[in-house]
Amino acid sequence: MADPDTNLRPYASIERRAKTKPPAHEVELLLNELRGVPHDTPSLLESLALRDIGWRLIVVYCRISNDRHRRDGHGVEDQAKHCARIAAQRRMIVVHRYVDNDRTASKVGVKRPGFDAMLDDLKRGTTAVGFPIDGVVCVSDDRLYRDVHTYQQFLKCFTAHPSRVYADGLGSYDLYNEEAARRGLIGAAAAHAESRKQEHRATLNHRARAERGEPVAVRRPFGWNADLLTLHPGESEVVRRGLQSFLEGKTLTAVTQDFVTSGFTTTLGNSWQRQTVKQILRNPRICGYRKLNGTLVLDTDGNPVVGRWESIASPEEWRLAAESLERKRHPGGWQKNGAASPEGTYLLTGLVRCGRPLTGGRQCGAALHGCPTGDSFLYRCRTALDGGCGRISRQGPAVDDLITRYVLAALDRQGSLNAWSAIPWPNTYRLEIAKHHKAALQEQWYAAEISDSDYFSQLRREETEIKRLVNEQQAWLIRHRPGMPQHADARAYWDGLSVIEKREILFGLLGSVTILPGTKGSHHFEPSTIIATWRTQLKAPAA
Repeated sequence: MADPDTNLRPYASIERRAKTKPPAHEVELLLNELRGVPHDTPSLLESLALRDIGWRLIVVYCRISNDRHRRDGHGVEDQAKHCARIAAQRRMIVVHRYVDNDRTASKVGVKRPGFDAMLDDLKRGTTAVGFPIDGVVCVSDDRLYRDVHTYQQFLKCFTAHPSRVYADGLGSYDLYNEEAARRGLIGAAAAHAESRKQEHRATLNHRARAERGEPVAVRRPFGWNADLLTLHPGESEVVRRGLQSFLEGKTLTAVTQDFVTSGFTTTLGNSWQRQTVKQILRNPRICGYRKLNGTLVLDTDGNPVVGRWESIASPEEWRLAAESLERKRHPGGWQKNGAASPEGTYLLTGLVRCGRPLTGGRQCGAALHGCPTGDSFLYRCRTALDGGCGRISRQGPAVDDLITRYVLAALDRQGSLNAWSAIPWPNTYRLEIAKHHKAALQEQWYAAEISDSDYFSQLRREETEIKRLVNEQQAWLIRHRPGMPQHADARAYWDGLSVIEKREILFGLLGSVTILPGTKGSHHFEPSTIIATWRTQLKAPAA
């Protein structure tokens, strides 16, 4: 065995810093707080008044490619603070923040929900709550785009409305000017070329190190010391016993429980979950091999390259465990006939969350998963070994049907099943101002500050204006709604959609669906325990 490479000692400091990683639910709460309208943003009416005296209402975009070391969202949080300073220096008011955490902008096929939402709002001219958009602030160009196509998308949506401004840490730019547009185009092309070069160099370097049997890791693997080569006596024994128990017939849940009772945590300081243990047992590192892009690294003779680190198990033991774990994998999805859904997912997967209260006042917040039960299924919170509490479950078809009825009822009031994607009415703020004037007038009358005759004459004018604007809004929605026929049966139309199409609509409308604990001892479905959180101004009817 070769001597440990002293150049790898910095990994020890990476590990110590990584242990400060907050729980996943706290990171998600931080990201949710960063997204949308900042808490210190003036109201719509106040912002419009400031806009009239020269302030600009701008949106901010924050993105970090890799949040895998600490996973605490600090990168996008720092960007949001810096963008706020840039805006304050230029008489700008941040009215909305779009955040993509741990999302690359240089790889094909990677979705950036925050960036896509910003493009939609730029094209429309207003944010989801009606703030006009006078510009965009970002810490630097490469947060927005890393290739020519994305830059052209951004520029087209940005210039869809006149007189907008773009600012970053270096200054403000007029993107309507040909020279500025050309500069951005050249910068995007250069960034794309550099990204490809970096990716190619990293791939070659990674493969070369793998073929030499050198360890490649961003943090210390469980079972090894900080040098990544020598075994940690206690941790390696936990892995060895866990592997042997699994090969002897113990379930993965039972093996995970053994990891829990061992007294060791993961190298990030987290409690053990089944998926984490599964990854350890499937990792060829435990027998001295390694994979690259899903395949074993082979030498020129076609044999697996043996790494320089000490092994925990034999290659045969690893193969048996990996093959067994692979066989246990199964697709998700459910249909009423008991077969798997062709789309391989449940309707509310990714939206439905556990609302059971925990100590400290917070909710569990874990994502619920679909669990087949004969010819039906449940939405169930994962066990503690899988990151949940394991204490909440609800009838899946009943939850799906309730949320579907909420969505159809809300969309029906908008006049179209596809109204969620229609172009918003551009004069929303004028209607809000008219309603505000009516409310202020009523307060004056209640306080006896104006006479009855003045009140009723002004009230008539305000109500006439509100009615005119409401009619204008309805006419706008009718003209701009997508193609569903006006008198179509919404339920029949919905039932004719695929699960994927339904989920696209649901994810466009809903932020989450929280399931609260029901009445103890009751076996009846309780709609009041199903709480839908809406992304748009649509509201569900009372349960």
